[in-house]
Amino acid sequence: MRAEATGSCLPRNEPRVGGSASDPPAPTLRDARQTAHRSGRGSVSDRQGARRCARGGLRALALVLTLALVAAPAAAAVDRAAGAGDAAEPAAPPKLLGRSEAAALREAPFASWFAEGHDAYVPDPAVLDELRRTDRDGVAVTIFLGTWCGDSRREVPRMLALLDGLGLDAHDVTLIGVDNAEDAIKRSPGGEERGLEIWRVPTFVVMRDGTEIGRIVEHPVTSLERDLLEVLAGRAYRPSYRAYPVLRRWLAEGLLSDPNVSPRGLAAELRPLVDGEGDVDAVARVLASRGQAAEATLLYRINVALYPESVDRRVRLARALRAAGDLEGAREAAERALRLNRDPGRTEELVALLAAPEAD
Repeated sequence: MRAEATGSCLPRNEPRVGGSASDPPAPTLRDARQTAHRSGRGSVSDRQGARRCARGGLRALALVLTLALVAAPAAAAVDRAAGAGDAAEPAAPPKLLGRSEAAALREAPFASWFAEGHDAYVPDPAVLDELRRTDRDGVAVTIFLGTWCGDSRREVPRMLALLDGLGLDAHDVTLIGVDNAEDAIKRSPGGEERGLEIWRVPTFVVMRDGTEIGRIVEHPVTSLERDLLEVLAGRAYRPSYRAYPVLRRWLAEGLLSDPNVSPRGLAAELRPLVDGEGDVDAVARVLASRGQAAEATLLYRINVALYPESVDRRVRLARALRAAGDLEGAREAAERALRLNRDPGRTEELVALLAAPEAD
């Protein structure tokens, strides 16, 4: 799904606020500069030493800014804390994970949104008649969905209504519920998605005799019944996210794990096929969550090349590089993000990213 229709809620750590008279005075910019020069290794007449001094100065300045941002206005934060009390975080809604049948969606807590979408959807009668005349021998549909996902809640009930109208046997329709947890993005506990590269949900994979003949990704290009007709009739159907077949091919060929490939060159190939920053980012996040760090990092680099003025793309790259232990590269990406940023509300986040000394 687009990042997207639901997004993920991550735990927040509230900053410590306020201070006492005994607290040491906040460092000044002069202190930062002096700290930077003291932290440099080698003579300042040496170019390499000078660069180290400059980087030390940036890190010290980042620390100064971080302290200033954390200490600023304490009263508002205290009021928020007082109002919040000890209220517990609301429980996350249940998820349907793994293999199941469509009947599971008619049960609580999914029944409310499923019934509304399923019962209200009326496929175009003329297109449905055409679908009924196609060869459906050996046809099966596997539906990868997230019950936490707005796109799945909209499209899955409609697709099941369409398949009911088409008369496809219930045994030929399989639902696979996938997760949205950071360590299991778009993955099922049973691993049914392995080898299929499910990067968006819902994804409707259409098989004939066990071989994929097409897929509808996240939302139809025209309508569900017209898109499905294109697939079953054997026409040249191109689903949403036109870059994804190319990325699947690159991944299968090992191109994304080749350290010698050019991110800018690959970005040029993808540029006519992408519709937004989230296209490649969603793939990178899935790969990162399943441990393919090199491939994910290359995709983050490609996305930076596609969207060089995006703060978010630089932040993603900085975090990936830091997690991989490339602290110098991470600092460079974070510095660039900080220079590009025009949102005062993000300054604290970016300064903290720049100042982070170690990998996560």
